[in-house]
Amino acid sequence: MRPRNTGNDVLVGARATKAVSPYVVVAAILLAPVSAVAQQSGDAAYIAGRLTGLQQQLADLSARLEQLRIQDQHLQQRLEEMRTNFEARLERLEKAGAGPGRR
Repeated sequence: MRPRNTGNDVLVGARATKAVSPYVVVAAILLAPVSAVAQQSGDAAYIAGRLTGLQQQLADLSARLEQLRIQDQHLQQRLEEMRTNFEARLERLEKAGAGPGRR
């Protein structure tokens, strides 16, 4: 049995397909920019959210870097104090070792 021709069929190549309603075409044309704007709006919201997150991470990392710089300064000072102390002790030991009866 052969399919009935409803008047909306269009012959394409060797087969018949349903013709697209002009209303569907108009709706697609009118709604395409809306959906593109919605997509762009979604992209803009995503980018804005991502940027805010990156700014927060940068602020957190900057604060952490400052803490590490301060800690490094304290450690450098402590190391210098220890080195000075070690040199003084070593010098006292060397002087004490050079006394009578020592080689």
